[in-house]
Amino acid sequence: MQNKLNLAIVSFSKINRQHIQLFFLVLSLTMLVVGVGAPEDSGGSTR
Repeated sequence: MQNKLNLAIVSFSKINRQHIQLFFLVLSLTMLVVGVGAPEDSGGSTR
């Protein structure tokens, strides 16, 4: 029983680490796309 519990904890930590890496990858790609598509802030009037 203890061996199965340890195996579950190790599996959860491995999956958790991979999910965190995937989250940061998606987050950085999303920020890159938003940054590329963002309009320039000239600070002046458009006329």
